[in-house]
Amino acid sequence: MIKQRIAKFAAVSVGVAMAIGAASPLGAQTVADLQAQINALLAQLSALQGGASTTTTVSACAFTRSLTVGSNGSDVTCLQQTLVAKGYLVMPAGVAMGYFGNLTKAAVARWQAANGVAPAVGYFGPISQAKFASMGGTTIPGGTTTGGGITTPGVEGTLTASIYATPATGTKVYEGDDMKKVLAVELEAKLSDVRVERIKLKLDAATSGNTDRDFYDDIADRIYIMDGNTVLASASLNSSTVIEETTGNFYVTVTGFNLVIPKDSKKILSVALDAQGNFDSAFSNDSWTLTVPAEGIRGVDGAGINLYAPSSGTLARNFSTQADLSESASLAVSLNSNSPKAQQVICTSGSDEDECNGLELARFDFKAEDDTVTVTNFVLDIVRTNNATPTAAGNVASGTVAYLYDGSNSVGSASVVSTSATVMTATFTDIDWDVPADTTRTLSVRLDIIDAQSAADTLVVSTDAADVTAENSDGDDVSANVSGSADGKTFTIRKVGPEITLVSKSITTSGVPQSSAAQTFATSTLTATFNVKIKALGGSIVLGKVASTTGPTFGKTTGTNSFTLYSSGSASSLNLTNGTTTSFTLPSTCVDDADRTNSCQLAENAEITVPVTFLIPGRTDASSAHTSGLYSVGLINVNWSNTATGSSLQSTNFMSGDVDWRTAEVSFP
Repeated sequence: MIKQRIAKFAAVSVGVAMAIGAASPLGAQTVADLQAQINALLAQLSALQGGASTTTTVSACAFTRSLTVGSNGSDVTCLQQTLVAKGYLVMPAGVAMGYFGNLTKAAVARWQAANGVAPAVGYFGPISQAKFASMGGTTIPGGTTTGGGITTPGVEGTLTASIYATPATGTKVYEGDDMKKVLAVELEAKLSDVRVERIKLKLDAATSGNTDRDFYDDIADRIYIMDGNTVLASASLNSSTVIEETTGNFYVTVTGFNLVIPKDSKKILSVALDAQGNFDSAFSNDSWTLTVPAEGIRGVDGAGINLYAPSSGTLARNFSTQADLSESASLAVSLNSNSPKAQQVICTSGSDEDECNGLELARFDFKAEDDTVTVTNFVLDIVRTNNATPTAAGNVASGTVAYLYDGSNSVGSASVVSTSATVMTATFTDIDWDVPADTTRTLSVRLDIIDAQSAADTLVVSTDAADVTAENSDGDDVSANVSGSADGKTFTIRKVGPEITLVSKSITTSGVPQSSAAQTFATSTLTATFNVKIKALGGSIVLGKVASTTGPTFGKTTGTNSFTLYSSGSASSLNLTNGTTTSFTLPSTCVDDADRTNSCQLAENAEITVPVTFLIPGRTDASSAHTSGLYSVGLINVNWSNTATGSSLQSTNFMSGDVDWRTAEVSFP
């Protein structure tokens, strides 16, 4: 009796719908609304009948994530409805759908086992989702599969397709790659919603000598159509699915999805491949082409009319096949942008007050490509220059132990060995330091130094590709794929002297532009000001107080100015003797020296900040104008004496040529 009533009600409902569709003056949207209500009623009737066969419309599921125990949401509900419909899941009475529990996990495992998905453990991830999509979405027994979603019934539309920028030509596909995107198209629907149902693709081997059949025999075994990271449909690539339509022209058609593109909007669809686990050696570093032929994409508009795109021409991308990713592993060495700048360091540690412990001299970057690269051995080169002939131990600054740090973590240490009077090395073995694929890591290089002298020694650390031994993730040697080099900045090493720091710098111009006439004496000027902090370390030092005095702090030594004028970034050749002045005043912290005229002593650990001004006229000695241009000024040395060595003049010039010690550019004269 109940079944008879249900059947009668359904028949009446369908009849009403047909009558309205045939005779009612109502708009198409009203008819669609009524049909939707009828579909909902039919679904309820099916439930009352205990799942008896009737026509039911269900949307295909869309998955944007993996599902497992604890997941919840509409995608879980859609999956559960499918499993119920196919007989893999029985939901207890009163239990709502939408939560992925142990019952659902067991049902997924049964579905996986029945459909060849391994391992069949109940985890609904990308592999299961691809299989799900390839089976055509959700089908309820006695019902139909549809993407639904058309909101413009009865309206004709258009569909256009164009190649999308990403992925670009030249994408590398490696052995074992899963869902590697190699082509994307941008689809646009106009006037009506369009439901895309099919994409046809041509499989080509772009390299001469290969046949098209190699595409699925040797490089890929599955193809996917994806909306972002969601698999809409997929198909195996084999002799059953790939069709040779004409001699040498092979195609595969991917169906089983219904993607609705709303009218006047766009959607990006990507084509991805599962690569074979191993490529034949003939196909490593080979080129291939994937093409959407003319009318290769089919959609349906609101009026039910088939639309095809592209209307003419083709959409294609080339990609290359590469051997195992680890075999392509490479490592590039370079100097880190935050590596310590050139500087003078006063070593005062140790019983003889001539040592530096753990002095950071450089930071080296290591960038791995394609695979994790492990640095196993590393050689540090150290170049030394000095003012004393190294004929006996103890008369030049030397390194004793070198250290490598990754941040605050020690990577290794090694003894420093002198190979000549000017070269030292430190060899680090078995450090096994990993650089993950496509990332950059940094090593800090530090050194223990002994036997610093009053006279200056310099140290520069460096490395290059030949100094690095490395392995890929398979443990194979890839040292041949190491490239680049890195040279640290020059460190001046002493046991007594000034620690010199730049506090600030500025530059201005004043006056009028110069005339080229020799009798014109109106003067424009360029004024550069540097605020320099000087701290005495290892003992007291002597500074000259007046620029015109022999051995001033800032002035000339052996005919060299304490500054350089630069024109457009290069040292200027202008004659700077005419009217050029240097002025500075040493603070009273520097106490007048009784033994040296116009000099003062800065006691050990005392510090002063000195404003130094260089004024440069805009005319030459002959009163001709300098050439107009962009000029800057650089501080290049500071002069001083060590009280223990008398009047012997020392010049600290580590800042020479360093752009950090150079002003901005201004137009002059």
